[in-house]
Amino acid sequence: MKENKLKSLNIVIPCLKEAENLKFLLPQIIESMTPTGIDYEIIIVDSCVPMDESPEVCSKFEKVSYVNTIGKDNYGNAVKTGIKTISKEFTLFMDADGSHNPKLIPKIIEEINDNGICIASRYCDGGKTNDKVTSIFLSKLLNLVYSLILRVNCSDWSGSFKMYETKLLKTINLHSENFDIIPEIVYKATKLNNTNKIKEVPYTFDTRVHGKTKRKLKTYLDFFLTLIKLRVS
Repeated sequence: MKENKLKSLNIVIPCLKEAENLKFLLPQIIESMTPTGIDYEIIIVDSCVPMDESPEVCSKFEKVSYVNTIGKDNYGNAVKTGIKTISKEFTLFMDADGSHNPKLIPKIIEEINDNGICIASRYCDGGKTNDKVTSIFLSKLLNLVYSLILRVNCSDWSGSFKMYETKLLKTINLHSENFDIIPEIVYKATKLNNTNKIKEVPYTFDTRVHGKTKRKLKTYLDFFLTLIKLRVS
């Protein structure tokens, strides 16, 4: 394994009624991060007002900070709130539902050493997704169209398991309110970082453990509307 140049890391996890998943996810993240020796902090961004026992779950872990979303409750505002909170050198975004395996975090840390952006991809060589067939088709179509129109080589625009140099996140202006904030960040970060090829690490996407998915059919419409905005901006 390469020597880690990365010295500090924030792990931002937007949440909405994910207490049951946090109970097993947070210990797994801590277990994966401890051997790295990296200074890290996990930031849980919950809804504006707690809807379950997420605050109590977070309070049991020393390396975990709990914050509430600023403004209207949506995924985009949760991400923006997380960005306002981060202070470490690099920032990793993860889902709270157990679909992102914390064991992959050290590999992403290793690969981002010489890059400002590194993503976990379901669709690069070695990647896999266990999602529904219809979701896989829509997702692959979306990712193909994004890459062709924005001219950035990225196999997984829509997945949220991504790491960035924090100064990139602090510099960009974000406007999306829902899951379309994910490709908005990717594209604007590549412009700042002057790159058209994203560093990727393959991973296997698993469906959530507890609760219901927050992504709906409208999510894909939001993605395509945001694509148009990014292209003409």
